[in-house]
Amino acid sequence: MKLSILSRKTGYSRNLLFATLLTGQSVFAQHLDIEVWGQGNALFAGYCRTTGAVGCNLGGLTEALGLPAGTLPVEATTNKLIFPADFRDLTGGDFGTRNPGFQSVHAALLPNELLSYRALGQLRYWDPATSAWNDAPPDVQIRLFGGLEASAEILSDFSQCAGQLLCFSENILGIDGSTIFTGNGIQGNPELVVDITSTTGILHTHLSFFLENPLGEAGGPSGAYLIEMQLISNARFFPSDPFLVLLNAGLQPSEFGAALSALTGDPVSNELPRQPELPVSIPGDVDLDGDVDRIDVALILLAAQNSEALNTANAAFDVDGDGFITRADALLAKTLCTLRLCNIPVEAPATALNVAAVYDRASGILSLNDIYADGGHYRAQLQKQDDHSFTLITLQADNSRYATPAQYDAATGTLEIPAVFIDGESYRIHMKRTGDSTFLITHLEAINTLSIPTD
Repeated sequence: MKLSILSRKTGYSRNLLFATLLTGQSVFAQHLDIEVWGQGNALFAGYCRTTGAVGCNLGGLTEALGLPAGTLPVEATTNKLIFPADFRDLTGGDFGTRNPGFQSVHAALLPNELLSYRALGQLRYWDPATSAWNDAPPDVQIRLFGGLEASAEILSDFSQCAGQLLCFSENILGIDGSTIFTGNGIQGNPELVVDITSTTGILHTHLSFFLENPLGEAGGPSGAYLIEMQLISNARFFPSDPFLVLLNAGLQPSEFGAALSALTGDPVSNELPRQPELPVSIPGDVDLDGDVDRIDVALILLAAQNSEALNTANAAFDVDGDGFITRADALLAKTLCTLRLCNIPVEAPATALNVAAVYDRASGILSLNDIYADGGHYRAQLQKQDDHSFTLITLQADNSRYATPAQYDAATGTLEIPAVFIDGESYRIHMKRTGDSTFLITHLEAINTLSIPTD
């Protein structure tokens, strides 16, 4: 019997929380989880803002850090989002934490979508004695542990995995790997699997961050530490934008806030407008982020529940224009949902996860998420031309992500694609290179990718 990939769900212990509060132990456990969603062929990561959920209180976190109301934890020089956490939280001890976590809500990702992280950059250190950010000293590192390591024990044969991308033998449920962030760059495995979504696209996973010396012994100088990463999906061509994780090692909240402020720059530059001009072109966009999504619906429902009176500041909440904020406004906003976390425009059904290619007829773009050529794996996109040929527009080296990637033979110029999703149907396609970056279809055959050979 084969076992499919298991999600490693974690959470705070309620009893431990009560015990800590009763004993008066001083901890700074505020953190922001990383919310993940997909939009077409791209992956996105942002602040978790689910009302009432642990790790989703952006306002409470900025208040705890002593930042001005409305300030966003965004690095001023790069506009990268910053996710603060603390090594002294309730479960990690002095030098370990399982925050921030990774979350997605219902239908934000595809069913059985495989999410991985990619470590970037160098470990940076805030020295409270000098109040300055620099590369971390050589005697300290941060280890991110718990991502799944690819190994020979992981199976990728559809006939053995019941159509899943990956599964493990009955004796091996996966090998936990680690990534090491140092002042000189990334060591260990820079890319590991975070988790796989449920059949409804939901994911909630916490890995472990450890502060240690090069020998792996726990501990390190007091201060703040900054690491960089991005998220990637096996089902989408574009990864998320890079983001930063800011970890507190022994600083008081005000001191940690100073380290964060040194990254965000002048708080005024990041302050949200108090009375912004309402974007009349997008009814229902009450958080003014340019789309209508689950967060807008939740905010309207909360305002209706609290019987908020209509005024200039919350005029956008009155979606139906009847002069009141009610549940009807939230229901109307839901029907107007334009982007993520509500009605997700998905280019291919869940079975697209079993193949490495998707064709979008509207844009004419053929996305090849895994190509094997000359001993390496690549991702590419081809644009359809008026004469039915395809022109290569992007190409990048990548890791192997599929059991059946496309195959390119440079000697013959032949590109064989085992399965391509086109308008919900699957096709086997052969293409021939006819120019430096031009390919022509030489064979197209309708297939049923759900028929998995058993021999």
